[in-house]
Amino acid sequence: MITLVWRTDAHLADQAPQSRKDDWRETVLGKLRQVGGIAQAAKADAVLDGGDLFHVKTPSRNTHETVGLMADLHAGYPCPTYGCVGNHDVKYGDLRFLDESPLGTLFKAGVIHRLYDQHEAWFERDGVSVRVVGIPYHGSQYDQNRLSRIVRGKETYLVVVAHLLASPLGGSLFEKEDILRYADLANHDADVWLFGHYHKDQGIQRISAKGKFVVNVGSLSRGALSEDDVKRTPQAVILRFTARHGVQVEPVPLTVEPPDQVFDLEGRVRQESRQLSVEQFVDNLRAALVETEKATLLEDVQKLPNIPDRVRERAILYLEETAEATDG
Repeated sequence: MITLVWRTDAHLADQAPQSRKDDWRETVLGKLRQVGGIAQAAKADAVLDGGDLFHVKTPSRNTHETVGLMADLHAGYPCPTYGCVGNHDVKYGDLRFLDESPLGTLFKAGVIHRLYDQHEAWFERDGVSVRVVGIPYHGSQYDQNRLSRIVRGKETYLVVVAHLLASPLGGSLFEKEDILRYADLANHDADVWLFGHYHKDQGIQRISAKGKFVVNVGSLSRGALSEDDVKRTPQAVILRFTARHGVQVEPVPLTVEPPDQVFDLEGRVRQESRQLSVEQFVDNLRAALVETEKATLLEDVQKLPNIPDRVRERAILYLEETAEATDG
């Protein structure tokens, strides 16, 4: 049996996102330590990382201390780690800048092994072999040749790690980035698809009667104040490849602090309140403009009911500045 542990999108950084009030760096490192513990308990042959191990794309904005902590952590893992490349791992999301990135440094140091394009991983024991191929992030329009040229060889199982968007329906994200459709992957040679990039937990899905799987459980990190991030429990996944029982896929939830301990939930309320005030202002302004034709726009804004003073004052300031610019 070959055992692999999957994780993706840790987004380690020196500074916490605005949505968080905890020590972001230590929280992310703590999750990565948990993955190491899961690998040890499962007697894993390797840990597979789906990309975006780091968050800040500019190399100089990642401190040597943070990169060193990441290196030390992986040097202490009970098995090797193989990493794909995400859009946050390299400057401009461009693979050509990999060598100057923190992830590139870890590759060169040998604490994480490359897993993309021609850099593959091979595991073999007791008559079972597993070949793992990586597809790095390479822009918002995906190169289908990167998928089609991956074909089965002599391995028992073929696994593809991809830092690409994928979902049951496919399509595009706001008409800007491709989204692979699960059904289009069913006839591919791969037995298991492991997807990074999309942070939402879309679960584990069997995509063919032959026992092919898509693993798309979302990111280790939770950096936004969205409902999904606040309530979601990050997961790692254990994959067991056997000669007699096929592929066994086991999600393992990580231990995380309660949302009110790590998220700035009060900030979320303030944000929603500001948005509500703006929306109310727009609605009232629209109604006022419909009801009166004689008053000026400035007078309408001054008379609007149920609007916080700070919103009214900001709107009046903008209108006055616009009027001055027009008169000038």
